[in-house]
Amino acid sequence: MAGGDTGAPRATGASHGDAFTKREKANEDYAIRMREKEKLLELRKRLAEQQDHLKKLEEHIDELSKSSGGEQK
Repeated sequence: MAGGDTGAPRATGASHGDAFTKREKANEDYAIRMREKEKLLELRKRLAEQQDHLKKLEEHIDELSKSSGGEQK
């Protein structure tokens, strides 16, 4: 392909990109940050659910130990 043909690599290189290239990279970076944010929110939700489950298990263990006459060693 000759310079200036559609699909030809840019003569200036990727580091000097024009406004379109910069906007495209910014949009890609934004999309990546949004996906990471969604993953983080999902992980926080799962962590809260696991902590709640552990709390319920501890309460159940305490209830069983009280009904059996104290803690056993």
